[in-house]
Amino acid sequence: MDSILNTVLPVFGMIVLGYGFTKAKVFDAAAGRGLSLFVFNLAIPALLFKTVATMGAQQGAPWELWIAFFGGLGITWVTAALVSRVIPSLNVSGGAAASMAAGFGNLALLGTPLALSHFGQQVAIPLGMILSIHAPILWFTAMLHRALFQTAGNFSIGGTASELFRHLATNAIVLGLLAGTLWRLTGWGLHPVFGAMLGMLADASVPTALFALGVSLAGYSLKGSWSGMFSLIGLKMLLMPLLVFVLVRYAVSIPPLWGHVAILFAAMPTGANAFLFSQRNNEATAAVSGAITLGTALAAVSASVLLYLMDASLI
Repeated sequence: MDSILNTVLPVFGMIVLGYGFTKAKVFDAAAGRGLSLFVFNLAIPALLFKTVATMGAQQGAPWELWIAFFGGLGITWVTAALVSRVIPSLNVSGGAAASMAAGFGNLALLGTPLALSHFGQQVAIPLGMILSIHAPILWFTAMLHRALFQTAGNFSIGGTASELFRHLATNAIVLGLLAGTLWRLTGWGLHPVFGAMLGMLADASVPTALFALGVSLAGYSLKGSWSGMFSLIGLKMLLMPLLVFVLVRYAVSIPPLWGHVAILFAAMPTGANAFLFSQRNNEATAAVSGAITLGTALAAVSASVLLYLMDASLI
């Protein structure tokens, strides 16, 4: 338990620090966006490049990891759409915003720092495999979901698919994984200077991501639909990790550590992209905002319990 507290308390302490400095007007939203861009576009890609470029043979297959994680996410997505029918604040456009909030977890700014802090850089490969396609796939699915329940508009599946490909082709995390793979195939290794620079960037990814998350949380609110908010939290932080656990245990064969990453990622609270989607379409904004704020606070407890169960080999 001490090791878990030594992981969780510093992680959420950094989030509180970012939140407090923003509320005190030492930092603002623009500074938080700059930090987030550094994390997404440089620090995490550097970590993944270095890990992939220097790693040995891997035991797991990415598609089995994707089946477990995105399979659980898909079932949660459909369940959220059905639940949204009986909750007025979520019953818009077929529940697209609700499904996005129930499926899109905060993997980059919370899940990744937690996984790296507790398990070490040995989990960089499985987390990179999930991160690399997580946002593009979910944005595509959410836009398609919403379009299917709209009677007007100029939605095009071809255009959206093209946008998905563009996001993947320009995604720094995807590029970091690909570049690391190509570099490893050359057999050249890493020059000490280049390796040291990559190490410095990688080391900066965890604290910067957490501080940036705290900055961003200062902009969300708990005001609004309580029924919708608690429904989204339950779907995202209870149902989805349970489904992923079942798939990891009974449907696929992946290394135990990969399974732990998938389950931990599934248990993360709703991420900022879900709010951007709801705000962009002016749908379920209050419920999604509350799910992000309260869900992140609750994650301090739920993540501690989950890591304890993993360390005790109960999961």
